[in-house]
Amino acid sequence: MTAERSIPQGLNALYRRFDIEPLPPGDAPVFLLASAWRSGSTLMQRLLISGDELLMWGEPYDQSALIRGLAKSVIPFDDKWPPENYIIDPSDPPTADKWIANAYPAPPDLMAAHRAFFDRLFGKPAQNLGFSRWGLKGVRLSGEHAVYLKRIYPDARFVFLYRNPYDAFLSYRLLHDIRSHSYWWWHLWPDDQVNTATRFGEIWHDLTASFLEWGPQLEAAVVAYEDIAHGRDLDRVEQATGLTISPHVLKKNVGGTGDQKGNWEEAQTTLDSAELSALTRTVGVLARRLGYVGPTTDKS
Repeated sequence: MTAERSIPQGLNALYRRFDIEPLPPGDAPVFLLASAWRSGSTLMQRLLISGDELLMWGEPYDQSALIRGLAKSVIPFDDKWPPENYIIDPSDPPTADKWIANAYPAPPDLMAAHRAFFDRLFGKPAQNLGFSRWGLKGVRLSGEHAVYLKRIYPDARFVFLYRNPYDAFLSYRLLHDIRSHSYWWWHLWPDDQVNTATRFGEIWHDLTASFLEWGPQLEAAVVAYEDIAHGRDLDRVEQATGLTISPHVLKKNVGGTGDQKGNWEEAQTTLDSAELSALTRTVGVLARRLGYVGPTTDKS
């Protein structure tokens, strides 16, 4: 059985084999990655744009998995694939008299095309709206995806955000329970719909672990929602992003679970024993390492 390969491994092989030069800077885009839903990503998004310099897109086209799909496409690169003779030599273009069944553009063009996709989809619309910088937030992207984004934008800045997983899941489940015509959100459409505490805990664990692993290398601000919500660590976020944050944003709640209209009378506003057990089983050691040993709120 072939060992599972990673995005960083594919990128390293691609750049090493084909001697690809780093792409140019790109106005220092800011990527906010959070450890699953209800982790405070929207609050952080509002803080990051409070200086009016940055437009931060919010989970753009989430079910299309645009970033994950593009990042995944670099995984197959290794010391053997693609074969060297598949890459077209610009000085020897294909003709009808040559074998052309496998004719690949050069890998530097591949990476430039990845960059062009982001520039056109995210950068240009932000510029047209009058913003000097852009960014995006995601709740499904890992530290490995951040490594990919750093290759696309060498001057990219990162904020990794996590929250008490017991509180985050309770908020997630409550939001589902009280809203009419609600549905469980997808981690990866259409096969991975998150409707159990176990699956939520697995995602939280994997994302948070990846943030702790890759954060130092990417010079990311790795911060807890609980600190940010109380006005702590904002200086770390400013230093990591090069942005100026206005703390007044913290004084106004916009769109929290408590603001939702719904059937609160029948909502279960605490974790039941099965949910608590499932979360402890999936997040336990890592959560305890971060100081989370159980829920701290009834609803949030």
